[in-house]
Amino acid sequence: MTYADLIHKFLEKVQVIKDLNPAYKQPGDGSNGVCDCIGLIIGAIRRMGLKWTGIHGSNYAARYQTINLEEIKSVSDLDLGDVVYKASEKGTKKWNLPKRYYQGQPYYNGDMKDYYHVGTVTQVNPLRITHMTSPHMKVDTSIGAWNWHGKAKPIVNDASDKEEIINGGIKPIPAPSIPLPSEDSKAVVTAANGAPVKLRQYPSTDCRTWVRVKCGEKVTIIEPGEKWAKVDWGRYKGWYMMAEFLDVVGDGKGKY
Repeated sequence: MTYADLIHKFLEKVQVIKDLNPAYKQPGDGSNGVCDCIGLIIGAIRRMGLKWTGIHGSNYAARYQTINLEEIKSVSDLDLGDVVYKASEKGTKKWNLPKRYYQGQPYYNGDMKDYYHVGTVTQVNPLRITHMTSPHMKVDTSIGAWNWHGKAKPIVNDASDKEEIINGGIKPIPAPSIPLPSEDSKAVVTAANGAPVKLRQYPSTDCRTWVRVKCGEKVTIIEPGEKWAKVDWGRYKGWYMMAEFLDVVGDGKGKY
């Protein structure tokens, strides 16, 4: 199947998720009534029967799941089905890059931009950028703050003409050689100051339903995320802990 055929299929799945009218919540891919920005892309790709490998996060997507990532100079740069990002530079007000992308950390690749939001081009002329934001999905009709774009790597990799797509611009950045946490992998709770870490019912620091977990306790990672990991700990099933407080055991990965 050509890239163009796959893009039309991808946009059909984006529309399916849009029609479901999911609520904004991290992490979600539209399959259970909730979705976040990268979840819209991941959910559509999964509905195509393709696999998304790696972390559920827009920064991971930009670095390791986007081909031909380039700055947007004008609307004419955009193609149907492009993945588009809003990114901030280090030192600016919006910059809040997760620590795992810092120099010396597992996902560092030299790029210190914070790709804090992602959407997709669902129409070129006139322009329509569909993206998941709070409280529900939104469609932008101008570039606005969207400033980077590229092709979704899982779609390109499945295309019969993928070499033409790849050779049309920047080569894909290799994914990190350090393995990601796998399903049901164990992690030890850790904190630099040794204080207990909050385990929350929902992935937000605003969540008031939480318990404290002592450093040294082990949890089971159910779903790794860019900022939050969904874990099991004792009778607390499917609760969330900030990933920076977890050391993965047995995946050859160390600090998560």
